Amino acid sequence: MLITGAAGGVGRYAVQLAALGGAHVIASVGSPARAGGLAELGAHEVVVGLEDVDRPVDLVLDNVGGPQLAAAWELLAPGGGVQNIGWASDEPAVFAPYSLFSVGPAKTMSTFGDAREVGPDLATLLAFVAAGKLSPEVDWRGPWERVTEAAQALLDRRIAGKAVLDVEPAATA
Repeated sequence: MLITGAAGGVGRYAVQLAALGGAHVIASVGSPARAGGLAELGAHEVVVGLEDVDRPVDLVLDNVGGPQLAAAWELLAPGGGVQNIGWASDEPAVFAPYSLFSVGPAKTMSTFGDAREVGPDLATLLAFVAAGKLSPEVDWRGPWERVTEAAQALLDRRIAGKAVLDVEPAATA
């Protein structure tokens, strides 16, 4: 399984969950500096970009979109699937003519939909956290008043994992 954008908050969860599920995990990051900690979370391979992925993959979880989504599609084995769940690149994905066609079992690409019944999934994730099988990967924590700083750090990709904002209860008179 190939996970693009593996160093982000969603990607770090994806690496852990794929490893828990028994997948051989290839974690793709945007720079060597973003690779830290992914092997400890369960990634079998950590690559910068996709150039070093030298064999077909059965499943891609794409957080990046744009040109990397098109490149990931080319790495997909016949019968494999791409689940596109993010678009961090902010760039269009352009597929070469006929590149979506393949001989043999069909490849698929899908996006996540409107999740309405999240309770059971959240309960499963919380149970994994409580059992020490899943790390929330909090990389930044601060008071609510620093929301702008936290948002900018996330946008600038200076946070590997999640940002948590602490909200203090209102003072009572």
